[in-house]
Amino acid sequence: MPATYLEHFVVRHREADRNGDLRLAGWFDFLQEAAANHASQLGVGLEMLRNNHMIWVLSRLKLAMERSPRIGERVTVETWPNGFRRLHAARQFRVIGGDGAEIARASSRWLLLGLPRLRPLKLEALPVELPDNSALPDYFELEEKLAARTLTPELEVPVRYSMEDVNGHMNNAEYAGLVQDFAAAKRGEPPCFRTVELHYLSAVRSPDVLSIGGEFDGNTLFVEGAGRNGMMSFTALATF
Repeated sequence: MPATYLEHFVVRHREADRNGDLRLAGWFDFLQEAAANHASQLGVGLEMLRNNHMIWVLSRLKLAMERSPRIGERVTVETWPNGFRRLHAARQFRVIGGDGAEIARASSRWLLLGLPRLRPLKLEALPVELPDNSALPDYFELEEKLAARTLTPELEVPVRYSMEDVNGHMNNAEYAGLVQDFAAAKRGEPPCFRTVELHYLSAVRSPDVLSIGGEFDGNTLFVEGAGRNGMMSFTALATF
């Protein structure tokens, strides 16, 4: 089993913003695609999950970017799991640009849930042992919760069928797109993101509606969103 995994992507036109740079949603798409494909190679991917009535859900992710790749640029995502944090499985990422230089790094935390009740499972329930990558970098600590601030909503976003993924809820990358949308709506043009940290709190599905609020503090933006039932769905913290 490969302890680390490499996947190559080319930034397509639909993944770029009006300036030709990769959108935040595209960043998250690349990371989760590489993570899912590596999980399959390790024997803990979609087929194993279906056979054992389990799902992986992304709980937290922090991404730091040196620059954004542009339309047509080939980028490489390298990823590896690196141990457990209580009920969370940790996974790291680094992104190499077309010039061969590192342009981003990220850390993430994943929960293993049992179906149909969506209760967290102990990671010892996995049918295989994951590689020991303790010698590889661990980029960001994500153990501290990014607490909601109960801000006044400023955007209402209907959750559409096309936003959902194979788990039947809004895809992780869509939330990153909402952070970029909020920044653009408030400032007219989205600033250049340097870091984005997203915490996923509760799933939303079509035809729900997300009520999104946020606030700027200098070069920092906090965003949160709740569904119709009032439950907070996500919190995010970005720097520019």
